[in-house]
Amino acid sequence: MPVFILMLSCAAIASAQSIKSEVVLHTKALSLEEQRYLDGFDTEVARIIDEFHWSESKYQYELPVHIEIFFEEYMLIGSYHKYSAGVLAAMRQGVQLRDNRWDFKLNRELGLYIGEQYDTFTGMLEYFIWICLGFEADRLSVHGGTEYFEKARLLTEQARFESRYYNGWDERRELVEALIIKKTYKNIRKASFYVKAGFHYIDKGDTENARNYLREGVRLAMNGSPKMLVVNNNDSIFRFIDRERLSIVLKDIEEYDLLDRLAGWDTEYVNLYEY
Repeated sequence: MPVFILMLSCAAIASAQSIKSEVVLHTKALSLEEQRYLDGFDTEVARIIDEFHWSESKYQYELPVHIEIFFEEYMLIGSYHKYSAGVLAAMRQGVQLRDNRWDFKLNRELGLYIGEQYDTFTGMLEYFIWICLGFEADRLSVHGGTEYFEKARLLTEQARFESRYYNGWDERRELVEALIIKKTYKNIRKASFYVKAGFHYIDKGDTENARNYLREGVRLAMNGSPKMLVVNNNDSIFRFIDRERLSIVLKDIEEYDLLDRLAGWDTEYVNLYEY
């Protein structure tokens, strides 16, 4: 179908992102001395993230990512401060990543880096950002996020060599491998592209193209379980398809057949599809 080819070629041009991060530290569980040690660390983390070159393409736009770090425990090991913490990373729409099993070490005199040898602190943030980038790239082309998910997977392999700080990395590897390999995830990722492309054309006032994309997106989504529209994985949420907006758009363009099919398939939310 030519309309799909057109959308994919346009999306490929715009598939590069730079990160604009907002970093918030929660340090109240730490001693006052340790809180002072972390003064200004939020600004340092945001600067390192924002300055890193996340994509090779010359076409750039900023992708906002909100990050919160919840410091819980610490101890001194030689010249390092060892922490246990929780972390949240989220985009404005679509994905919210959480993890409460994070152990890492810091020595602020050594500074931070991304993209070189694996680091127990920045490695976790990098893992989450690659997943956010992958989720965004899937919006722009079919399975366009795979290359970013692969980068996240590579970090889970590098983490194996930090046995003292390995807590949680088995589960992180399972998550990103599921995004890359499992048919259920590959199907909903593809469906989400078509639905989001349909929303794009609706916003442009192009109802004909919107119908084509939305019909294909619904067809693909219904190849799997309605539970895949919004996936909760260990407190991380992936909103692959916004069923609320989908129902509203389908009503606006009078796609009543699609609404009936969705009502019979996504029965837990049958009221959404009433018209």
